[in-house]
Amino acid sequence: MNVAQLIEQLRQWPGDLPVLVEGYETGWDDIHELRTDGVVRYRRAQEWDGEYREASGFKQTGKPALLIVGRRRGLR
Repeated sequence: MNVAQLIEQLRQWPGDLPVLVEGYETGWDDIHELRTDGVVRYRRAQEWDGEYREASGFKQTGKPALLIVGRRRGLR
């Protein structure tokens, strides 16, 4: 999904509806940060892993992506 597709999806909902992201292990969190970074597909991802990782961890540039960060930094 890209930004235009996300915006189109979001237009279907009331503007005052809260947006949450999946919590670290259980529950849901507020969005704590929006940022861009380079990402690469993580080929060894298990079911519980995300499909992408930050490219800098692999010493690569990767492709740019908008990251919606929901986890509080203290839990990372």
